[in-house]
Amino acid sequence: MRTHIRVEGGEPQLNDPIGTPPEAERRQTRGRRLTDKQTLVLELVAEGLENKEIAHRMGLSEQAVKEHVSALLHRLAVRNRAALAEIATEIKIAGTMQLRPEWLSYIYQQSPVASAVVRGPDHIYVSANDAYRRAAGVVDLVGLRMIDVFPNANPRAMALLAEALATGETKVAHEMAGHWIRDGKMSEGYVDVVFQPLPGTDGGITISGVDVTTQVLARQSLADLSAEQLALLDLVPNAIVVIDRAGTVVKVNRAAQTLLGGGPFKDVSSESAKPYRLRDAVTGRDLPAVEKGLAGAFEGHPLRDVRVRLFLPALGRDASVRIDADPVHGADGTVRAIVTAITEVVEHEASA
Repeated sequence: MRTHIRVEGGEPQLNDPIGTPPEAERRQTRGRRLTDKQTLVLELVAEGLENKEIAHRMGLSEQAVKEHVSALLHRLAVRNRAALAEIATEIKIAGTMQLRPEWLSYIYQQSPVASAVVRGPDHIYVSANDAYRRAAGVVDLVGLRMIDVFPNANPRAMALLAEALATGETKVAHEMAGHWIRDGKMSEGYVDVVFQPLPGTDGGITISGVDVTTQVLARQSLADLSAEQLALLDLVPNAIVVIDRAGTVVKVNRAAQTLLGGGPFKDVSSESAKPYRLRDAVTGRDLPAVEKGLAGAFEGHPLRDVRVRLFLPALGRDASVRIDADPVHGADGTVRAIVTAITEVVEHEASA
């Protein structure tokens, strides 16, 4: 079944010299869909076929095709076949005509996300955007093998790329270490990368990478700092947990491990907090999302004497605790982490 293409614009007024420009009107308003035949004619026009060739391909008369083309020109408010081809290409790429043509270049070619397309088991480049070329330090990548462009490529990256090609499944790697051109020079960094197989039998794979070096180094710096203070933290009787802005648990002292368990600890989120069954110590009601509870501290506001009832999986029992949290500021004044103190409140039974 052929998918109908939505078009914008009602009945455009091509002869209105002072009204809204047809192109702007077409993009700003919504209208009817193209018929199956109009959709096919539009696609064949985009392939560069003439009316006679389209008629032969579709089993129609040349006059019928001419009428379809005229209807498309009128419906889409354009003046020639070249503009129709542009619209067809735009729809194929973006799925809509709401985007301005100049935006399409930015989505791929000028995007800050490094993107490329490779083909076959040798991972030959067939396309690469500006960000990817800058990272590679090579202007013309097309026709080169990935291993030749990045001879020191992370083995894990190459394995995931080969796996995506073999299985047809999208593969994702977070904070993968590698070397590429950063700030004008080759240096080590970290990237979140996606390998996505393309349809067809050509073995095409899109590679999209986002540089996360700054975030990783910031977290490592915080972890190193807390490592230097580990002896002091372990002497503190309170349970101390250090959490960075991403919700990653950076440090857990001995008292906290006794209370919460030895880990490994997942990123702090409503999902990871479920095993602890957080409740209000007074009402017994479930607490709102844990992210909301920490939001104030991440905005620079200390959290004081919050009473919580929770289940301790490591000890197999409930406990009432007091939670205090203080923000840790970086050199630029922004909050880069929070230090959370968890103190168990011993409950005394009332005397008879």
